[in-house]
Amino acid sequence: MCGIVGFTGQTDSEVLKKMTDSITHRGPDDAAYIVNSNFSIGYRRLSIIDLSKSIYPITNEEDTIELVLNGEIYNYQELRTELEASGHQFKTQSDSETIVHGYEEWGHDVVAHLRGMFVFVLLDKANNELFMARDRLGIKPWYYSEYNGRIVFGSEIKAILEHFDVPRDPDDRSVYRFLSYRVHDTDDRTFFKNVKRLLPGHFMIIKSDGGMDIQKYWKPEYNKEFSSKKSDDEYKEEFKEIFSEAVRLHLIADVPVGVTLSGGLDSSGITSLSKQLYDEALTLAQSSGETAPKHEIIAFSAVHPGETIDESEYIDSVVNETGIKSVKIQPSVDTFWEDLDHWVYMQEEPVISGAPYAYYTVMREARKQITVLLSGQGGDELLAGYVPYFMTYLQTAWDQKKLWPMLRETWMGKDLYFPYFFKLLKARQQSDTNLSIQDMLTDQFKQEYKDQGVDFKTSRNLNERLFFDVTRDTTPSLLRYEDKNSMANSLESRVPFFDHKVVEYIFNLPIDQKIKFGWNRFIYRNAMQGVIPEKNRLRRSKVGFTNPEWEWIERRADKFREIFSSDSFKNRPYWAAEKVLQDFEKAVSNQKTGDVLIFWRLFITEMWMRKYVD
Repeated sequence: MCGIVGFTGQTDSEVLKKMTDSITHRGPDDAAYIVNSNFSIGYRRLSIIDLSKSIYPITNEEDTIELVLNGEIYNYQELRTELEASGHQFKTQSDSETIVHGYEEWGHDVVAHLRGMFVFVLLDKANNELFMARDRLGIKPWYYSEYNGRIVFGSEIKAILEHFDVPRDPDDRSVYRFLSYRVHDTDDRTFFKNVKRLLPGHFMIIKSDGGMDIQKYWKPEYNKEFSSKKSDDEYKEEFKEIFSEAVRLHLIADVPVGVTLSGGLDSSGITSLSKQLYDEALTLAQSSGETAPKHEIIAFSAVHPGETIDESEYIDSVVNETGIKSVKIQPSVDTFWEDLDHWVYMQEEPVISGAPYAYYTVMREARKQITVLLSGQGGDELLAGYVPYFMTYLQTAWDQKKLWPMLRETWMGKDLYFPYFFKLLKARQQSDTNLSIQDMLTDQFKQEYKDQGVDFKTSRNLNERLFFDVTRDTTPSLLRYEDKNSMANSLESRVPFFDHKVVEYIFNLPIDQKIKFGWNRFIYRNAMQGVIPEKNRLRRSKVGFTNPEWEWIERRADKFREIFSSDSFKNRPYWAAEKVLQDFEKAVSNQKTGDVLIFWRLFITEMWMRKYVD
């Protein structure tokens, strides 16, 4: 994992170094620069594969191409074999070099050959242009700004803001949608008016005259059909083979590797498979005399002893069954406030809840022992892991006249779904005591963005809904948090569920392989039989990596009162501070209920404004 920055136009070595230094945490091991009369690029490297120093920028045989890469190409060994057979000569063992020779061979279509998470910047000297591409799911970030006749770009927004005088003005539309609807990262806009993000699955070409062309290269399809055409066992074996291969590829590294283990279904599978693959490689090495794995895999977990969200029993279940080394971290409300200023700086944009802080603390501790960390991120969004997806399942079944499955799932999943629907019904009946963010926003702010509402009407087809959640509505923000938290700690986080081969396979599964016999993530649970403990595989509850968020707010209510009473908070054009404070007191005393994390969104927006805008 690494970081890249740069700009077009006349070079300025002082600005370029300042931008590059601002992301040293992304790559503390090495630095490199590419500079000509039209383009200036800075690079920081976190060494993962081929630990040799000073190999960047990567060049081709004729030195007409120079490249820097943020991320990993997991199929680089396969690509290298193919490209060498075509006559290309390699100078390093780096995965990055396959992109250089792949570009010579396939041009812009090289992106279609890559399996991995990546953003790369390639200088094509012959055509005097930059070619940049972001991976299909957007695991790695890429930002840019067009300002004063230049294009400024980087792996992080803070680097762009170090460039000349790019304004820090907030994007008020993004602020409104975040506060009002909890929506963010769904398009190319950021919380900064003058900074955009290159969307996942897109590439960008910048010409020497400053012209820019953005194209979408990944156009996946999804299956709208309800019923399976093969047996459950056939689907199970197919998925297990594809997913196990993805995990194996994600374990490739020349540095120590670990896993995050929340105790949930997805992280339990990643952890158990990783340990199984490690044990198999070790056994094979011992019997054949081949090189054994250099480093033991370690599982890192966040625990909350005494809290209702504590997952220790499920974490211990995996640890005891696999024998994996376990490290537990206990985030606390006190350390959160100690870390707040730095954490907000590293996040760069407001965060929807305090849950990502749990990841941050785990990754900080993990970095003391390992450099690469596998995460279970993505399983819920791909495989309908959340209870609300059940309603969409019922709609699909009704529309496709699958009445028996609809009745079956309603009955077999009643322990999950009935409490959820009753909770929704109760909330509607108590609407007069429910908190409302619209009551706290200023009339001028609401009037200005009244047409920027969000249509929460989702598709009636479950696979279509999941497709848009993964490609647009939910996953982009989760991957932003993943990158910011890991890179803040100079740690490479990998997400096997978002391997594009896995994603495309899941997109094309029939709907009844995702919810069946009262189980969500049906195919995954089947595939994990015999891999993870039955206690975890058959659990019905769900918590994941999080913190006791409202409890933490209540325990430090004085801090929130102080912020909501501050002059800076009162002077923002977005909210009516007195009303915010009034409703906060009612929420703390249980006079108001509902979306209590409204106060988190107000709080974190204020903290972000102080750090980046003021």
